[in-house]
Amino acid sequence: MKGSFVIGKIKGIQIEIHASWLIVFGLVSFVLATNYFPQNHPDFDPSLRWFLAGIMALFLFISVLLHELSHSIVSIKEGIEVKKISLFIFGGLAQMEGEPDSPKKELKIAIAGPAMSVMLFLFFTILASVLSILGASEIILIPISYIGTVNLILAIFNLVPAFPLDGGRVLRALIWHYKGNLQLATKIASSFGGFFGYFLMFLGIFWVFSGAFLSGIWFVFIGWFINQASQSSYQHTVMSDIFNKIPVREFMTSNVVVVDYYVPIQDLVDNYFYKYKFTSFPVRKNEEIIGIVSINNIRNTPKDTWYQTTVERVTTPLEDNLVISSDNSVSNAMQKLFSNGIGRILVMDGTKLLGIVSKTDILNYIRIHSQLE
Repeated sequence: MKGSFVIGKIKGIQIEIHASWLIVFGLVSFVLATNYFPQNHPDFDPSLRWFLAGIMALFLFISVLLHELSHSIVSIKEGIEVKKISLFIFGGLAQMEGEPDSPKKELKIAIAGPAMSVMLFLFFTILASVLSILGASEIILIPISYIGTVNLILAIFNLVPAFPLDGGRVLRALIWHYKGNLQLATKIASSFGGFFGYFLMFLGIFWVFSGAFLSGIWFVFIGWFINQASQSSYQHTVMSDIFNKIPVREFMTSNVVVVDYYVPIQDLVDNYFYKYKFTSFPVRKNEEIIGIVSINNIRNTPKDTWYQTTVERVTTPLEDNLVISSDNSVSNAMQKLFSNGIGRILVMDGTKLLGIVSKTDILNYIRIHSQLE
């Protein structure tokens, strides 16, 4: 996600924070320090209020992270890789490398997040009660009680049966199980997501006119996000279903322009990039395809060496994520296309080049399909 910075790894999963999440951190701290504490603990001095508000906002961050981490760990156990978790203005997002291929897996992954939030609620609520009995200070009890309440709210909100919330995924898994139709299940769950999104937006507008401007605006944005996410999730499922049925050989572009390994980079730029308007080309050596050369490959090569440096020197060698068989589905090709960093994939039959598939091909097909259907 653009505008994000990495803070570390947990269980091999990269954890990153988007700059927009800092807005949430600031808003939560501001509301707690200027509203919650003056109303509920007026005896606290301003510096203590802001200190505790910051601690509680940090607890919110940890809660959302643990929620998404639970999804991710279960996903990995079910055979779906998760490379990173992104925390942004609307919460967290575990970026899975694929979708569950059965309702049982979908259910397990979906329920893991709310289950973690409930466990954290119980743990911190019990801890607060024990510490209270032992006579702990309010300064300790308030943040602990807060994190318990926050996790209960996270669990309840996420269990609303509105896709793409966790509850919507649970609903989709159940419909998928009983009807045996993922597309139908996604359509129903996404419809609930759309209605819930509109409900939150109308609720937010009502609060704005009632005087709760900040809360109202926040709910409008959350409702809009859920509404948009539910629609795009259904469209993604429809396209995935279509692409699962289309073999790559029916989708690829044949008669591919190939560049020879000995061609100087300057020649590549003048007679290939500018002439054909493509951003990458397969590279041939002795009638064998050895890799792909793209604009990104030559960016760091000094221009004054372009006449002396050959294409072979900057070619990305063929790897599994750059090659696919003509019998594979377009869905399989998409997974490689959007992860290989080049945006193109070669369709090969052994060492023979049959064609090429690009991100542009996929996106154009989706655009045409959405306009016609």
